[in-house]
Amino acid sequence: MPVAPSLALLSALAYALLTAAGVMLWRRTRSLASAMVASGFAIALLDSAIMAVQQLEISASFRSHPTDTLFIVHHHDFVPYLGLLGLWVAAVGLMWHSARRRAAGMS
Repeated sequence: MPVAPSLALLSALAYALLTAAGVMLWRRTRSLASAMVASGFAIALLDSAIMAVQQLEISASFRSHPTDTLFIVHHHDFVPYLGLLGLWVAAVGLMWHSARRRAAGMS
């Protein structure tokens, strides 16, 4: 039976595409703002990959013991709120980049 892609895997794909776009922006402008965009989305990608692996581990343990009552606490083993931190860094970088581009265009 085919397994539907999970939300963690879909978000990892989206963050991978956004990270690639951030890297292309950094290669084009070579600024700290564009580096913040690329690194912020890379941090969010890392968090999403961690969540995908944890979800796979949890589903594997449920499949191996379907009749047992398992109490699994889902938490980040790495750093709590890592994805939110990455998105915040990327957002600040995008705002800074667009403000610099607008100021350069008005001069």
